[in-house]
Amino acid sequence: MAAEEQTDEVVTVAGGVEMEVHFQNNGTSELVKVRQIPISKVQDFLMTMGNEAHSIEIYCEKPKGWADTLTLESATAIADLGQKLNRPFLRAWWRRQARWREMQKAWIGKTNPEAAESRLANSAPQSPSITT
Repeated sequence: MAAEEQTDEVVTVAGGVEMEVHFQNNGTSELVKVRQIPISKVQDFLMTMGNEAHSIEIYCEKPKGWADTLTLESATAIADLGQKLNRPFLRAWWRRQARWREMQKAWIGKTNPEAAESRLANSAPQSPSITT
């Protein structure tokens, strides 16, 4: 077993990796666990992808607003580690979603070719309406 696979197994069993983070205002620090996102939280994570504060709070299982109290260095460290820990599952999730979309496209096309064409045409972004 490769060292990386062993590390991944230890992280999974431990539920994440502990790290020390520092806070902006009072200079204190805290030990937090940066975790693999529970499957029940993946949809929430994906719906707000790009909102790094939200991602950091999900990684550490902290309340809304907690990420804003961190130093930028601590926030960056959590974001980087959280992405590293969650990348394998999320890659697999994206692949599964792509397969589902391909299956749906094939099924819609076989059962109702006109609906498949219409659905594809309607998925294009609409031009904004101009009113005077």
